[in-house]
Amino acid sequence: MKKDNFKIGKEFYTATGKWLCTDIGTRVIVAIHLNQENPINYNGPPYSIPENVFDEYDMEGCSLDQIDFVNENKKIANSSSFGDIEDAMMFVSSAGYGENSAILDRSTGKIYYRSAFGDLDELDEFNEDEFDSDIHIAIPHKNDLNLGKELVFDFVEAYVPEIYEKVEGIFRKRGAYSRYKVLLESKSSLQQWYDYENRRTQQALHRWCEENGIDVKG
Repeated sequence: MKKDNFKIGKEFYTATGKWLCTDIGTRVIVAIHLNQENPINYNGPPYSIPENVFDEYDMEGCSLDQIDFVNENKKIANSSSFGDIEDAMMFVSSAGYGENSAILDRSTGKIYYRSAFGDLDELDEFNEDEFDSDIHIAIPHKNDLNLGKELVFDFVEAYVPEIYEKVEGIFRKRGAYSRYKVLLESKSSLQQWYDYENRRTQQALHRWCEENGIDVKG
């Protein structure tokens, strides 16, 4: 589709399902995903669910006719285990970029792992000649989901704003996370941080699954 084909309040389709156009900019459009069980989430604006921006490249993958995606969607498994995807993201995030990786096959739910350390290399059994970007997708690193230093400052600002300047100083040097946790422990806020980090991580990963058309269970 072209930008001129979109109208505010008009429904359209992508490979991930049905969408509703909520705003139109100079070069982009904004839409909400019509995949909510509770219709009250569609009340707006403002909306209680995320609004997604579609640029000119995203628009090329949109259609007014759902039939354009029927055959493609048949290739995708109905659901994958959220726990498995979460474990895979933790594996990828346990090292620097490119050192650990994982690929999800959405047609089977199988996840292939590779690590630069040790002998783990399940991607050896993965035939790259058969790679299909509609089915195979790389599991993100937590920093891809803004779950790094940005998450730290969100937490501090919301729950322990009195140590904000100290945390800024801590993150100007190496070994910041260990010293940050020591500081939180002195404020009896370490468990609160772990709970917050876990909650935000799961929310971000669910959002990533939704944006990439991955239905999850569990």
